[in-house]
Amino acid sequence: MDESIKDLPNGISTFSQMIENNYIYVDKTEYLYKLIKPGKKYFLSRPRRFGKSLLIDTMEELFEGNKKLFEGLYIYDKWDWSQSYPVLHLDMSGLRVKTPEIFENSLNKLVDEIAEEYSIDFINDDVKGKFGELIKKISIKTKKNVVVLVDEYDFPIIDNMNNLDVADKNRETLSEFYQILKTSGKYIHFIFLTGVSKFVKTSIFSKLNNLTDLTINPDYSAICGYTEDDLEEHFSYYIEELSKNQELGYEETIEKIKRCYDGYSWDGRHFLYNPSSIINTFFEKKFANYWFDTGTPTFLMDLVKKDNIDLNMFMDSDLHFNGTFPTWDLNNINFSTALLQTGYLTIKKAIKKGSKDKYLLGIPNREVESSLFNYLIAAQTDNLPEEVESINDDFSDYLDEENEEKLSQTLDRLIGNIPYHSHMKNWKYYQGIFSVFFMTTGLKPKFEQSNSQGRIDYVLHDENKYIIVELKYSQKKSIETMFDESWSQIAKKRYYQTYQDKNLMFLTIAIRDTEAKEVQCQIKTLEEIKKIKTE
Repeated sequence: MDESIKDLPNGISTFSQMIENNYIYVDKTEYLYKLIKPGKKYFLSRPRRFGKSLLIDTMEELFEGNKKLFEGLYIYDKWDWSQSYPVLHLDMSGLRVKTPEIFENSLNKLVDEIAEEYSIDFINDDVKGKFGELIKKISIKTKKNVVVLVDEYDFPIIDNMNNLDVADKNRETLSEFYQILKTSGKYIHFIFLTGVSKFVKTSIFSKLNNLTDLTINPDYSAICGYTEDDLEEHFSYYIEELSKNQELGYEETIEKIKRCYDGYSWDGRHFLYNPSSIINTFFEKKFANYWFDTGTPTFLMDLVKKDNIDLNMFMDSDLHFNGTFPTWDLNNINFSTALLQTGYLTIKKAIKKGSKDKYLLGIPNREVESSLFNYLIAAQTDNLPEEVESINDDFSDYLDEENEEKLSQTLDRLIGNIPYHSHMKNWKYYQGIFSVFFMTTGLKPKFEQSNSQGRIDYVLHDENKYIIVELKYSQKKSIETMFDESWSQIAKKRYYQTYQDKNLMFLTIAIRDTEAKEVQCQIKTLEEIKKIKTE
C-alpha cells in the first residue's frame, strides 16, 4: 500500500493515537472552535458508536494545549495555545454499574484515582462531596478553572434498563453527582456531556438548567459522523478496494454504501454515515450489518414483548416529535423516543410549524432497517434473530418458485413458536408481524392499499413483479374456509384492477390460531382470479 495512504482507525477512539500513528482523522475541530469560543456548558446526544468518545478525547487534547497534535487541522492557527486547563475526563461507560452499591463504589474509585494524580486528600467521605472537593482543589492548586468532560453520562442508567429499580437508584446517584457541576460553577471553565439518552428527571436537565442541548441544533448536526464529502475525501482508496472486492464500479459502490449506511440526521437537512459501520465495511471489504453487531439494547426488545408494541407503527408515515428533542421517563418509556435516541429512528425532515418545528422520523438506512426488523420480529415470535433472517431468505426463494408447500412451512417456522395463550394474539398482532416481515424481504411493500371497492392488505413489488397479499386469521374457521373467502373477496372487489398491466400474482396467507396452530399459503394467477369472478 502507498505510504501516503492513511490507515483505517478500526477500534481507535483516541485522538493522539490517530494523529501520531497516521490513522484517518476526519477533522471536526471547526465545530469545536465555534462551540468553545462563545459557550461554557453543553450536552450532546448521539447513538452509540457514533464518534462521541473521539470528540471528547479531541476536546481534552485541545484544552490541555497539545498544539503539535492539531497541525494541519482547522483549529490550529485559531486557538490560543498559550492557555491550557486541567481536564477532568469522566468516562462513565468504564464503570461497573450492575448494582447501586457497585456503581457508587466504582464512581468513588474513579474520583479517588483522579485525586491521586493531583495529590489531593479529601475531607468528605461521600462521592458527591469528594467530587465537589476535587473540582475546587484542582482549580486552586493549578490556579486555573477546570474543564469537565463526561462521556456516556447515562451509561449507569441505560445499562440497567432491564432492572428499573437499579436504573432508578443509579439515576439518583448521578443526579446528586452531576448537581455538583452547578454548585461548583465558579471553579469550572467548560462543561461538555455526551450520552445516548436525555432523561427527564436527571439533574443535568432539572437542576443544571443552563446546560445547552446541541442535539438537534443545525449548526452542529455534523459534529459526529461522516458526511458524503468526508467519505470521498478521506476514504477514496478504500472505496476503490471495496469496489474491486465486490466487483462493482466506483460509483455503484458509493451508491450502495449510501443505501446501506447513510441517512442519520439531527436536523432533517444534513445526513450522515455512522463511522463504525463505514470503518468496518472498508476493513472487511464487504457489506454487512455492522451497526447491529455493536450490540442492540436488550431493553428495546423487552419493551416489544412487555408493552405489546404494535409493529404497525412502522407503517405510520407521521412518526414525529415537535419542538425540542424528546426526553425519557424511566417509568413511562415511549418506544419511538427510545428508538430515536438509540439511533434506530432518525429525523428525516424538519417542517416549520408556527413557533415550533415538527420533525418527521424514519429509519435511517437499509442496515438498520434489516437488522432492527429481524430483532423486532424475533421478539414477537420467540425466534432468534438469525432464524428470522434465514426464514426471510427462504420466503423470498420459495415465493420466486411459487412453491406453496415450502412457503407454508417457512411461515410456520416464523410464527410457530408463538405461545397459544399469548394475550396479544389477534388479527392486528399478526398484521404487525407480517407488515415488518415483508419490509425485510427486498420487495417494496405498500400497506392497506385502497381501490374503488375495497382495501388490499399488502402489495409487494420489485422491478419484475407485483404480489397482492391477503392475510386471513381465525380461531374458529378452517383454513379452507379462509382461502375460499379470501379468493372470493379478491375477485369480487377487483383488487387487480390497478395492476393489470403488471406481472401480477396473488398470495393468501391463512392462519388458524388454535392450540395446534396452522398456517398455509396459496398462490393464484390473474387468469385464475378472473375465472373466480365469472363463476
